[in-house]
Amino acid sequence: MSGARPPRRPGFGLLLLAVGRAEGFGHFGADADSFLASLAPLVAFTLVSAGLVALSGRVLAAIELFLLTLIGLLAPAVIADPLCRRWKREAYWALYANILNWSKLLFLMVAPLAVGVAASVPVLGAGVALALLTYAMWFQWFVARGALRLSRVQALLLLLATQVGTNLLVIVPLLADRGDRMQIVGK
Repeated sequence: MSGARPPRRPGFGLLLLAVGRAEGFGHFGADADSFLASLAPLVAFTLVSAGLVALSGRVLAAIELFLLTLIGLLAPAVIADPLCRRWKREAYWALYANILNWSKLLFLMVAPLAVGVAASVPVLGAGVALALLTYAMWFQWFVARGALRLSRVQALLLLLATQVGTNLLVIVPLLADRGDRMQIVGK
């Protein structure tokens, strides 16, 4: 098929981006359908998790888990949208949002390894956590800068806005919760 677009391989693209290689951006879709397709497994995983909590008899906790996780998944892309509009980067928003969704898989793969290292060598726990947090911030900055074609300062502002906004949207309801409804594990 001459002239056909090369196949998208988001897993491979994610690995390239994980090590700072910009050619990884070309392995992701840059349209609304690609964004929705990358969101679907995350929502499905959230539904299954909430369903398991509901089956344990904690229906209210399951609903709260589902809603807060959904907010956490959607908030970075939603918060980035007005900034993308302000900076005239609307055309690149779907690529950015798509990569953000796929990047959650990267952290799902890395987190158990970090927890395993921290558990086996407790002295390294804080160092591993700090290294993982630093890497996560760098990765999100790199993705924002490359996918949205932003300056370094704009990418930093976007990173700060999405991190602060997302954390507030998830943490404030938890702090306002007056009871043990959010105790998903336990009893």
